[in-house]
Amino acid sequence: MRIRFTRHAKFKITLINEHGFPLTTGQIIDAIKCPEFVTNEKFGRMGAYRSLDRAHAVRVIYEEHVGIFTVVTVMIVRRMRYER
Repeated sequence: MRIRFTRHAKFKITLINEHGFPLTTGQIIDAIKCPEFVTNEKFGRMGAYRSLDRAHAVRVIYEEHVGIFTVVTVMIVRRMRYER
């Protein structure tokens, strides 16, 4: 499994870290490999969700092409909004 990050995704990781959420690329890779749940998004993309703490989760929007996962964007979301 190859995972690559777009320039936008790298920028979002930096921005999230500047705002006080210590987010690593390892956590993002874990969210893709072992998500709590996955959703279908626009343009054929997938959304992977994984909890960070009691109140927050990481949402990773990615595309998959022939075994290569491209992380398009990353965001921190409130868990209660997305839990089912």
